[in-house]
Amino acid sequence: MKKFYTMENFLKSGYYNIPRVIVDNEQSSCEKTALRARILSYFYQKVYFAKGEVMFNGRRYVCFRGEFIARQVELAEYFNLDRKQWNRIMTDFQSESILKIERVRGGSRFSIVGYDCIVGKKSAQYKQANGGDKAAEEAAPKAKKAKLGVSVENYYPEHHVKGCYIPKLEIDLSKIPEFQEKNTDK
Repeated sequence: MKKFYTMENFLKSGYYNIPRVIVDNEQSSCEKTALRARILSYFYQKVYFAKGEVMFNGRRYVCFRGEFIARQVELAEYFNLDRKQWNRIMTDFQSESILKIERVRGGSRFSIVGYDCIVGKKSAQYKQANGGDKAAEEAAPKAKKAKLGVSVENYYPEHHVKGCYIPKLEIDLSKIPEFQEKNTDK
């Protein structure tokens, strides 16, 4: 049996960027607040982190970062809500500029407003408005070269998106005490 909880599997699986206020409110004593936080947490887990094609209801759609397509009826059932309650919550999210919802054949396209800002990546609109990629790179603080990460053949099946890159994993085992002890035992 293959072990699921290994460091390699953790590093390969990717990450979710969910605002802390959502995670904190999932355990709220107010049922309304906790429900809304659970719904938003679910949305942040389901959205695509890169542009790609999605098959939905026999049709091919392009989803951008921060978007996903689903049936609202199924989502309402998942959260044990009737249609009226679900519509009220979605209307609140739209009026608060948290979500944009667009009808597609047989479902809805959910877009998290400001997703790129929340996860820390400059959007294409920001780059275009501020003089392109070069100007955006110059305006943004320089990040150091990533040392941790895993290359997974540029394909993430859970998001059905090709073309994403995670730098290869570079770990110096000589600096980890547990491995130093194993090496000295040998």
